Amino acid sequence: RGVGWVPAFASVVCIGAISGYTFYLVGAACESVGANSFKDLWGTTLGEGTAWVVDGAIVLMCFLSTLIYSTIIGDLFASLLSSAFPAAAPAAGRFLRSGVLLALTATVLTPLCLVKDLSRLAFTSSVGTGAVLATATVVITRALDGSYAPGSGSALLASLPDDLAPCFKGASAWKVDAAAATLFSNLGLSFRAHYNVPSFYASLRERSKRRWAKCCVYAFGLLTALYATMMGTGYALFGEAASSNLLNNFAPTDKLAVGARAATGVSILVGYPLAFKGLYDALRGLCISLAPSLPRRLARVARAVSSEANHVPLVLSLLGAATALALTLTDIAVPVGISGALLGAAVIYIFPALIDGAARRPRPRRVWATRQGLLLLPLGGFLGLLGTYVTLR
Repeated sequence: RGVGWVPAFASVVCIGAISGYTFYLVGAACESVGANSFKDLWGTTLGEGTAWVVDGAIVLMCFLSTLIYSTIIGDLFASLLSSAFPAAAPAAGRFLRSGVLLALTATVLTPLCLVKDLSRLAFTSSVGTGAVLATATVVITRALDGSYAPGSGSALLASLPDDLAPCFKGASAWKVDAAAATLFSNLGLSFRAHYNVPSFYASLRERSKRRWAKCCVYAFGLLTALYATMMGTGYALFGEAASSNLLNNFAPTDKLAVGARAATGVSILVGYPLAFKGLYDALRGLCISLAPSLPRRLARVARAVSSEANHVPLVLSLLGAATALALTLTDIAVPVGISGALLGAAVIYIFPALIDGAARRPRPRRVWATRQGLLLLPLGGFLGLLGTYVTLR
């Protein structure tokens, strides 16, 4: 919305290329200093005294991810129940989504998040990939078969409410306005995986900067193609009416979409504990880092949060906070926008530029004054502030 076809696709390609390049920079820095985690990489290059910045960013990032996941879980499974029991859905009304989310949180998410060893959930990456491919197949199929084309007279189109029906009044090839910042924020969320680079690089066979560069080109090239395809076909289907969660646009009776919702819902359910584990570990790490410099009472609280003895209360508190906020959200646009704008700017542009400068030998006097830093730092600051402003206005 607010962006024509040409600048939209150009934005995907440009941000994908920059993200891939900064992804490479972080891996190259790992090779230079021998770091095995993002926090270690930051501490080795920029100093242990500011390592809390990394934990703070990951805490906020993972909390927003769990909030987004909880919101999507409520939407998807409420829609699935509506499809399975169409007669009962109107009677349940707005309480259906809340009840579904609370029930799944209590019976599925809570037991999974309480587990300390999540190695058995390693298969969820394959489940997630399958769900993404299933959703892409549905979107492309419906874009090609014309089931939702205006004037087609199809039963699927007729069953959509007005706010979800295709609308192309603002369609343009070259239009660009302030709403383009929303696209930039969403892309920031989509390409933001740089905090996992140390573990990815450590697992690379026959590690070298040259081999790592090839991996980055292939990975971000495929991601860019996937995102461009989904963006283009999604807009071709629903235009300005496209929802933040595109699966919400499809008719409840659309069997292909029901399958995609089910696959996505299952993948988020089993993948939720992995994002939650990132939040849990980062919050404990942040408390450990800050405890020595805090006043006595706050230090006592920080040590209590990071204590293994308080594992269950901490899990329940974090999960309860994410669920409570998800119950009040009907649209994931705000958490997606903030996460993509602020944290996407930090993780994709700002952090890699600073780490790259600090990892160089000889180390420059000003780690930000490298060629990469002078380009990436202003870009990251501008996109982060603009995206946050447009999201919250």
